[in-house]
Amino acid sequence: MNGTNGSWHTNNGRPLPFRPPTVDEALQYSPLSSIVPFCPSIIPFPSAGPPSSSAIFTTQEERRSARRALDSFNTDNGSTHSTSARLQKTLQDLQQLLNAEELTQFNFKSAPHFAGNPNDRNAPLSLNGAPKTKELQLGQLAKMVLNNTNISFRYPTPVSPTKTSRKQDTSNRAPQQPPPKLQPQVIIRNEASSKQNPAIQSSPNIKFTHQQSPAELSIVRPAVIIPGLPSSSQREEYETFPHIDAHDAFSKKRKREDVAADNEPLALSYDQRQKADAAVNSLRGLLQDIFEAEDQYQPDTSGFMSSNAANFFTPNPTGESERPVLVHSIQTRLESAVQKVISAGRIATIPVDYLSRVQRLCESSITAVNDSSLAIGAEWSDSDIEEWLARISVTENGLQAAKIMLRVMTAGREEKQIYSEDHLQAVITILKHVLQTCLVPIVEARSTDGGSDIFKLASVQKKSITTLLQVCGRVLRLLGDLIIKVDVMDHAITSVEYISTMLIFVENAHSEKDSALGIQRFELVRRIAMDVLAKIFARYEDQRTFIFDEILTSLEKLPVTRQSARQFKMIDGKPIQLVSALLMRLIQTSATRSIKDKKKTSQNLTEGDEDEDSTSEADENTPSKRTRPTNSGCNDSLQSLSGIVKRLHDDTLKNASYLVNFMVQRALGATKTGDQPYRNLLDIFIEDFLSVLGSPDWPAAEILLRTLLSVMTHLVQSDKFAVPAKNMALDLMGLMGSGISDLKMHVKQTTRALDTSQSELSARLIRLSEEVLEDKVNETDILEFEGPHRIVLEYLQLLARDDDPQLQSAQGCHITLWAKHVCNLLEADDGIDDYERSTLKSLEKQLKHMILDPKWLAAEYEFEPVSTVQGRLAAGITTLRMPFCKYLTSIFRMLLSSMTSSHATMKSRSLKSVVQLLEKDPDILDDDVVQRIIRLTYDSSPLVRDSALMILGKCLTWKPDVERKNLDKIIARAGDAAIGVRKRAMKILKDIYLRNEGKDVKSAIADALLQRVKDLDESVAELARQTFEEIWISPFHESTKVDPVKMKLALQNQVSLIVRTVQRGESVLSVLEALLQNVLSNTSKHAAANFKICKDMVAVMFDGVIDSDELPDKPAQAHILQTLTIFAKANPKLFTGEQLESLQPYTQNIEQSDNLLVYRSVLIIFRHVFPSLTSYQTSFLSTVQGALMKYIAKMGKMELNEIAQCLWIINGVLKDTAERLVRLVCSVIAGIDKEKTKSPLDDATTKKIVRYLTILGYFGKSCDFESHVDLFKAKMPGWKGTTVAGLIVDTICPFTRQKHPHTLREQAFESLGMMCQSWPKQFLRSDVTTAFDLVFVNNDSKLERIVLSQFSGFFALEEKRSETGAEIAVGEGAVHGTERLGISLVANDNDGVSTFIAQRFLTHIVRIALGTSDELALTATQIIVSINRQGLVHPKECGPALIALETSPDPAISKIAFQEHRSLHHKHETMFEKEYMKAVSQAFDYQRDVLHDTFGATTQPFTSKLHLLFEVLKTGNSKVRKKFLSNLCERINFELPKLSSKGEPPSSLLYARFCIQNLAFFDYARVDEILHLVSCLEKVVTGTGTVVAHAIETEILGIRLDPEPHLSQQVPATSTPNTQATILLKVESDIVRPEPFIKNTVNEAQLRHLTTATMILSMIWETRTFLRRLWGLHKQRDGKSNSKTTIKDLNRAPTKAPGVTGDKYWERISEIMNALDSPDAMMAQCKTFAELLAVDNELKVASEDDEEAELARAAAGYETPSDDENGGENVLPSGGARGRKRKGSMSAAGTPKKAKKAGTGKPRVRPRKNRSGSSVTPEGDG
Repeated sequence: MNGTNGSWHTNNGRPLPFRPPTVDEALQYSPLSSIVPFCPSIIPFPSAGPPSSSAIFTTQEERRSARRALDSFNTDNGSTHSTSARLQKTLQDLQQLLNAEELTQFNFKSAPHFAGNPNDRNAPLSLNGAPKTKELQLGQLAKMVLNNTNISFRYPTPVSPTKTSRKQDTSNRAPQQPPPKLQPQVIIRNEASSKQNPAIQSSPNIKFTHQQSPAELSIVRPAVIIPGLPSSSQREEYETFPHIDAHDAFSKKRKREDVAADNEPLALSYDQRQKADAAVNSLRGLLQDIFEAEDQYQPDTSGFMSSNAANFFTPNPTGESERPVLVHSIQTRLESAVQKVISAGRIATIPVDYLSRVQRLCESSITAVNDSSLAIGAEWSDSDIEEWLARISVTENGLQAAKIMLRVMTAGREEKQIYSEDHLQAVITILKHVLQTCLVPIVEARSTDGGSDIFKLASVQKKSITTLLQVCGRVLRLLGDLIIKVDVMDHAITSVEYISTMLIFVENAHSEKDSALGIQRFELVRRIAMDVLAKIFARYEDQRTFIFDEILTSLEKLPVTRQSARQFKMIDGKPIQLVSALLMRLIQTSATRSIKDKKKTSQNLTEGDEDEDSTSEADENTPSKRTRPTNSGCNDSLQSLSGIVKRLHDDTLKNASYLVNFMVQRALGATKTGDQPYRNLLDIFIEDFLSVLGSPDWPAAEILLRTLLSVMTHLVQSDKFAVPAKNMALDLMGLMGSGISDLKMHVKQTTRALDTSQSELSARLIRLSEEVLEDKVNETDILEFEGPHRIVLEYLQLLARDDDPQLQSAQGCHITLWAKHVCNLLEADDGIDDYERSTLKSLEKQLKHMILDPKWLAAEYEFEPVSTVQGRLAAGITTLRMPFCKYLTSIFRMLLSSMTSSHATMKSRSLKSVVQLLEKDPDILDDDVVQRIIRLTYDSSPLVRDSALMILGKCLTWKPDVERKNLDKIIARAGDAAIGVRKRAMKILKDIYLRNEGKDVKSAIADALLQRVKDLDESVAELARQTFEEIWISPFHESTKVDPVKMKLALQNQVSLIVRTVQRGESVLSVLEALLQNVLSNTSKHAAANFKICKDMVAVMFDGVIDSDELPDKPAQAHILQTLTIFAKANPKLFTGEQLESLQPYTQNIEQSDNLLVYRSVLIIFRHVFPSLTSYQTSFLSTVQGALMKYIAKMGKMELNEIAQCLWIINGVLKDTAERLVRLVCSVIAGIDKEKTKSPLDDATTKKIVRYLTILGYFGKSCDFESHVDLFKAKMPGWKGTTVAGLIVDTICPFTRQKHPHTLREQAFESLGMMCQSWPKQFLRSDVTTAFDLVFVNNDSKLERIVLSQFSGFFALEEKRSETGAEIAVGEGAVHGTERLGISLVANDNDGVSTFIAQRFLTHIVRIALGTSDELALTATQIIVSINRQGLVHPKECGPALIALETSPDPAISKIAFQEHRSLHHKHETMFEKEYMKAVSQAFDYQRDVLHDTFGATTQPFTSKLHLLFEVLKTGNSKVRKKFLSNLCERINFELPKLSSKGEPPSSLLYARFCIQNLAFFDYARVDEILHLVSCLEKVVTGTGTVVAHAIETEILGIRLDPEPHLSQQVPATSTPNTQATILLKVESDIVRPEPFIKNTVNEAQLRHLTTATMILSMIWETRTFLRRLWGLHKQRDGKSNSKTTIKDLNRAPTKAPGVTGDKYWERISEIMNALDSPDAMMAQCKTFAELLAVDNELKVASEDDEEAELARAAAGYETPSDDENGGENVLPSGGARGRKRKGSMSAAGTPKKAKKAGTGKPRVRPRKNRSGSSVTPEGDG
């Protein structure tokens, strides 16, 4: 009725749709007479949404299509021809639809027309008094239907009242007429139709809607009149606001009559009223029958009960109550009848006594359940199961009764007697009983655990139990409705909260097969529980904290696996946790005005806005009475928007912070692998929030994530939190940043999915999204009234037509966030012009209306329909402008800054988080980020280097430009010290190789990977071999499926690359040879295919040798032939005879140096391939033989070696050619004999003899002339020997003497060695042995290198026959018969030679190995290792040397020494352990004398030099390791008088530092080893340190002791070394402590001696402190470990504390080592140590002493830790206490002293102030 005036017409003059009621008529519905019940027949429920459109066609296309069909019918009907069959069929269908007998009779009421439009005053009136409208022109089809259809209709004929003028003054206006008099309706018949269709009759049931009697007409009744507008109000006086009207593109304000129509009560139709009456009558009849049966229920005197009562009731199953129980069928009918009456809104017509009596009957059924047991027992019989099923039936009946009771209580009646607290408590009790004893155990039962009996029974009886579960869900939902609508007791609310929480946190099955009832069936009940909990949260603000606490304390019950945790299925997204959805819904509810606040909103809601009318709404869920008093003391309608929003927003953030802080605090105290799941749960919660971020129906996700991000930022930036907390924060920040990037990507994809041509709304959203993604959007465009916020609300309004509470909370939260943003912008007033400010002010008023009345927007404005895509895009746009998404740049910067942290784990974690962000959005990668990552690849931590390398590898795929600039840095990481870093670098290099075509890049990568083939770690070497096979060989395996031309081109490119790689250096040759041997070996998976590919490569290379243009880049012939030599050495069978013949010309011309390289390569190929050929061309071999013989005199050593072997191989093939070689050797011997007679030997003669000796040595080594002795004797008649080898040795050996020139001796020893290698017996000759002895005695390095190289070659040949180096592998003897035994196990004369060389020259070989670090040392090491492998000497003789050589900086020396040491340790562990102390000393000497480095560890990263030794020890017995640590501590310890302080610095000090630093950086295997070591170190300090401290106090600081005569005892006092000193032992209480003073004259030698001692002990103490911090042992002392340490804890592997590095420890040791620089420094060092021993800075209490003493003894192996806390007390072993206040001086004999009295402990001297580098606080290491 808005806008009506006293004349009963609308503002525009149109008639009202109904007559205003009179006072009498309206009074019965007013609040003055009664409380308005919830009855739609009286006042219908208001509609939340806009009125639905009545249009038939939804689109213009549908309208045009219908118009075309209608025009077609009109055309057919208008034609002169006969009517078409289609038209006849359509007419029959329409007539059937318009059959009067099938149509509903409508009784229309129409008000008379009181005032017409002024413009139509002269228009004629129709019969009902309304103005006549223009006659409609009907189409042909419409006329045909009208003429052929008989429809009776009627209309009222009212009498129009007297017209009144609009300009009449409303202040003088009074009622002019009584209500109009209605005349009887007139029936009009369509006579024309009746004639044409006589079969169709009008309906006889014609009724008059209303006819007033004369008495009624005579009564004048007052009418309700609403005053009209003042006379001065004119349309032209309205003001236009263009800036507001400009935004009406998508929405427009509803017309007043439309708003009035929305607010009109909907009249019930006749059929609906009939159905409602029928439902009421049915319920009344049923209740009367039930009550009558109840009255008849009592049996008569005969004991019989009436049959009627038996049909309705059954005795109570428990037998404890006399009240009967309704049978199930009657109860089902009763529930249905009650539900129908409530649905019809007629429950008020049922007497309250009836309802009360029904509740009492239901109570009987409920109480019958509470007394029955529903639990399932184990091993039940069939009878037990039948009884249980009967109880289930009773239970279902009781729950149905509970539903009836709750439906009555929620129906809206106001009588107090139906709201019995006892009844409510009975319902709650039965529900809790059924859930706890029956349903929850069934849901939690699994087929594999102890509940298998329950699972089996439930699976069989699934149908009945599922029904029970569904009924429980309905009861719970009704309970929630009751608590919302009715103010109940707190106990009931708490009970319902408990039930809901219990259901939410019941552990459901992870898969359907493990669920007895089905996962989704129970999830539906969970959702009901969530809805109930959320409703209570929204209704009762005082319950919110309790609800939060219940949820949070139950989180640990949730599953921690992501798949099983997420059972809440979203409509169009990934599933999330139900608890995640619940928490978000609670936060959204916090941002929405509560139900009570909405109730308080008055009808003059917009009192301050005169342009708007009142639109107050009554809340449909809240009764008008029976509501709790509100806590709010002010009316929101009187507050400003900022005040309302601030309260809502602050409450929301407070609740979000409460949730977040709880989860974070619990997560900080747990680990991902711990018993408490909070760390994993936090990850799951964040993932759930991120998965719905930007979703229209979950705006709370942004609030929770924003709060989480704030907490994570605080964790990272604050210094109060430990590194693990910061790591967690960095991890989660990376996850959240990735979620923001995902949202951006989603917005981009959604924007692309929209079409700008679809609608102007889509075009506007696309523009906004592009501006938001580019961060160029104006905030006012986002916040405007028709902006994305409004679109989201309209979209949610369409979804929430069924009043979904979750969507309503989402709407409220969106409005609050929108309003908060607007208020913030207005308060900031930054860069806002007047137009924008005016727009925001108007928006502020509109937002206030939306907050106070959620239905105001739909009631006042219409909006263009919003599609799902548009709604989601709008939500994404608004979310990206929220604070959380704006922090993406800050997140990335914080992660980058954490990459420079001093803690390795923080660097690594931040790197991984950066990867997450870069993977989602590579556009944020720039040069600065890349350089930060590059710097981290050189970090001291392997973990950081590995993470940085991983990120760098991914950056290469995102930005290829990074690859070219940083390839060298990645190649450098391939040689990293850490195995994992090397492997990752190799994988990255492989990827770069495969995606690059440049030969230079591929060649550099191939070279780097080849170096890893000989890596010390076998796994790295294997990875390198596998990588090469994949990139060089595997791509050609499918050659048969590829075009031959393409395959040949690919092979040519690959060969060209291999040739280019070979050119990179000599180091590539041997590695590539070993690699090809591995690829072609029988152990390879693709040996046959690899062989074919390599053979094809060899053929391609031969083509390149003939014509270099055949290969890309046209490599030189020399380089191609050099590459071919590698293939020839790897497998000679790759070559053919024809290919070798093509090389014959290259043996003819060798005049140039380039030709010499070609010549040498050809010879190498010949030497390796000739023995493998099965057929030869005699002429070819003869030609080659002649060419080789021709150039013997001109060739160098390398060529001579190849020529000699080739000639002997050819001799074996051609036969009868040995005479030429014999002549050659005899001529050489003759030449030597001729030249040696010259005296003295000039340079020319010497050169000639050297040349002869070279030829003689190579041919003597390569050719077996023993079968041709006769030829030699024929050529040399004067020779009387028996072996040609002896002849050659006799010729060479004289030139080894010292009288000859050194160059001649060098060649003589080289040739002699070659002869001895081929003929080992020559080693045993006395003249040969003497010559070798002289070389070692004279320490001639050049000759030693020659001799050792010959020894190495000999031992290498011998190892091939040994067990470990046999050519036929172990285990293949069965295949090869006795062949292997004949090679490796048959004794010969060489065995004695090997033993002879090992025993005679081992000492010299070890000396050479430990005396240098060059190639000579490598050769000597190889000989030592070979001797040990062959078992030629006792392991003790070489063991210490091998350990010392492990510390060599040369990786080759270190590798082979380590491998042999490990082998010896495994074979002889118990015997070898005794040599370890000698080995440590030898390693120190090696480092000091050879490498000139006395430090015990290397930096970058910190690694002990003896780490390989400890790695070997870790493979053995733990007792051996503990003994090693104990012995090493004893070696560090000293006796003060015997300590040497000579040297700069003293050698004892350097040795102590070497050992201590090794102990500090060992990688320990078990916790008990560290505890044992710490105990040993403490024992040294507290034992020896006491003597040193006493000497300092007495001899340096001059502290005076005044002993009592009867307590004093004289012992020798300390002094300088080799002098006897005196120490006075005294009880502490008798010591007089004046201020310490320093003697005026201090013996400098004595001061230096004591300083050296304190330096050793201080370094021991620093090491002990560093170990405790590094391995986290200080936590136990600090009381951070609540449980007692067990043997299991001691045996576990230790874990390094995050953030503890060796930098500060290293600096502190360096400071201590500088203490000898000056007397002042020495004095300061002595004072510092004295204070350390005198004052206990750690304040260790007795109980901790006892515990740590127990651990120390257990770690040492003396006893086992016990879990029994009541065990006997243990006494710490001597020296076991650490750093406690020294109770006085002690002698070596341990003289007993008096017990110290309580409270007497005082420091001897005043503690000095801390200075830089001080270690007064032992835990001060970083």
